[in-house]
Amino acid sequence: MYTFSEPRTVVSGLADYVPLEELEGRLVVVICNLKPVKMRGILSQAMLLAASITGSEGKRQVTPLCPPADCKPGDRVVIKGYEHEIAGAPDEQLNPKKKIFETLQTDLLTNEDGVAEYKGCPMVTSTGQITAPLKNAQIS
Repeated sequence: MYTFSEPRTVVSGLADYVPLEELEGRLVVVICNLKPVKMRGILSQAMLLAASITGSEGKRQVTPLCPPADCKPGDRVVIKGYEHEIAGAPDEQLNPKKKIFETLQTDLLTNEDGVAEYKGCPMVTSTGQITAPLKNAQIS
């Protein structure tokens, strides 16, 4: 579990897709070691992960990823089968010039059961799998 000295401000582009009431007070999955960026004049200190899919009518559906019900804030998310590649603590901040997340993002998807995966391996916490109601969707 990771603890932070104070809450983080997270700005997302979900306003057109997810009502604020659906986000308030719920657990979400965020990437906390990206370089903070200003969005809409506010410094965003993490990126909220969401599944998205475009329907046949061209309408885009977006929903935040769902941690397991008994997950706690600060629980670490790992890719099952890749734990050995992440020895110790994660990088304090990823180098934005290396575009690490952008490279990995193309292989982040939900499967036919709604389980969040990277290259077919599930995203998990110590209490279970990360999911989304959208099946076969891109994660960003």
